Amino acid sequence: MNNKLKYLEFINIAVELSSIIPPYSSKYSKKTFTQQQLLTLLVLKQKSKLSYDDFVDDFGIKEGAMLELGLFRVPSASCLKRFAARIGCKIIEKIVGSCINFTGKKKLDLGIDATGYHLEDGSYHYRKRLGKACKTRKNIKLSIAVDTEKQLIVASKIRKSKAHDNKDFILLVKKSSKIKPIKIAVADKGYDDEKNHIFVREEIQAKCIIPPRNKTSKKHMTQGMYRKKLRNGYSKKKYHQRSKVETINFVMKRLFGEVVVAKKWMMQKKEMLFKCLAYNIRRLVILGGCN
Repeated sequence: MNNKLKYLEFINIAVELSSIIPPYSSKYSKKTFTQQQLLTLLVLKQKSKLSYDDFVDDFGIKEGAMLELGLFRVPSASCLKRFAARIGCKIIEKIVGSCINFTGKKKLDLGIDATGYHLEDGSYHYRKRLGKACKTRKNIKLSIAVDTEKQLIVASKIRKSKAHDNKDFILLVKKSSKIKPIKIAVADKGYDDEKNHIFVREEIQAKCIIPPRNKTSKKHMTQGMYRKKLRNGYSKKKYHQRSKVETINFVMKRLFGEVVVAKKWMMQKKEMLFKCLAYNIRRLVILGGCN
């Protein structure tokens, strides 16, 4: 499949995913553009890594893409900004989670990890002139739960300050279990906590592999029943599937950038969710779309 066909397939999948929202936000809407068209354009903008104005100019010359999306003209940059401000984060999260339904998978092989994104605060030389170059850049923390077989993001949690990865483990497992039953959950030693094992094994009724930290080599000094069991050994093959989550984080940063340009917290959160959605749709194109 060449790049043009991939781009058109990307649009088709984005439109189908966004069908869970109504065409118009209100009966008083001007009905010039549907919400599906606007949401698809926002995902394409994230994919292009362009500003609103540059994206509108660039998309306007792609006649095939406009025809595929059913557009006779491109919405203005301000129209896209207003829609981005209006759409709720929960709706975007729901669309991201629904991507796994395109694969026909019945149970999730869950991998969990986190990474940081920089906030756009000017170049090094600009910050140096302001006397801020030596200060640590602000970060946004993105934690994701991924189906390691299909390499699709199922759930996410975004924090605007540094926090320990372990805080979001149970939340991500809960979110994922509402989308599909979980077969196994794997994570690195940063998530080593008996509470996590208990929740996955007893509440979710799934397998859990989180290697215990090497605070002691003596099994009898390891606290927690499930942590002690892991001292006896676990499937390294199943555990190392979690490295695919690190690969996904790397791919997202390479394709869509590791800098968040939005200024307000809610828009920063939405920008991160659109990165996740853009990644998922691209992955579905690679997998061959919907089954």
